[in-house]
Amino acid sequence: MAMNPMQKKARTSFLLGMFLTLILTGIVIVFLILQLGKIKKEQAAIIYKDVYVISQDITSGGKIDGSLITKKVDSTVAPNNAITLENYGTYISELTTAKIGLEAGTILTTDMVNIDGQPDTPDVRLQEYNMVILPTNLRTGDSVDIRLRLPSGEDYIVISKKHIEQSSANTIWIKVREDEILTMSNAIVEAYIMEGSLLYATTYTDAGIQDSTTPTYVVSSSIMNLMDADPNIAGTARNALATRYTELARAQRNNTINSAVNSFAGDAISNVQDKVAEEIQKQQSARQQYVDSLTLY
Repeated sequence: MAMNPMQKKARTSFLLGMFLTLILTGIVIVFLILQLGKIKKEQAAIIYKDVYVISQDITSGGKIDGSLITKKVDSTVAPNNAITLENYGTYISELTTAKIGLEAGTILTTDMVNIDGQPDTPDVRLQEYNMVILPTNLRTGDSVDIRLRLPSGEDYIVISKKHIEQSSANTIWIKVREDEILTMSNAIVEAYIMEGSLLYATTYTDAGIQDSTTPTYVVSSSIMNLMDADPNIAGTARNALATRYTELARAQRNNTINSAVNSFAGDAISNVQDKVAEEIQKQQSARQQYVDSLTLY
């Protein structure tokens, strides 16, 4: 049956449209293939660098080791001084700390870390203290000085720049040397004796770049004699003690700390007994909570 002119025209237009559509589709496909090939060539030309990225927030002065993951990034994007697989061993160890606060996702660079730490001496121990007044916003990873304030207002640095290894509401765990253990013990007992005294911690604002302070608290003569005879105190610590405990320092102790302690002589034993009992109660309670938590697993 013959087509009328209108049907023939419509069919011709349809076929022409299909033909043009196929041509345009072919052009688009060819263009996409060429672009894909170009992208692949560009990607093949990119040089990737394996860098280290912070996996969790680290405070200034906090330890770096164990907080890193590797990530491949375009070498043109990575900082020139990024810590990579090649130089990791030079800059990162269990002693490495952050100079500044670092957020998770940060590419670690050599100018962000301190690598001048010293390994623990044989006399270093992880010590738990629950009688130190802690800052409200203290966090694990912060660095602190432990200070003793006398009832008269004199204020002394007992031990300086201690990294908070672990913390709870009223307890901290810090690494201390033998001489620091004895110094803290002396300060704790004297704080117990003197009503109105305060043994407290102060936090470094930027521990990564702030130097440690020089302790100013002078131990009693009996503790100093104990230190002199203690074979567990490392040579470097002993030299530092000799430098600190001069005749002038001892005289100042006699005029201030000894005087303050002696003013409580009548109540010294009962004050210490009460405070030690409180300390033991805190420790027993915390220990029981820890043991109970273990039974949940």
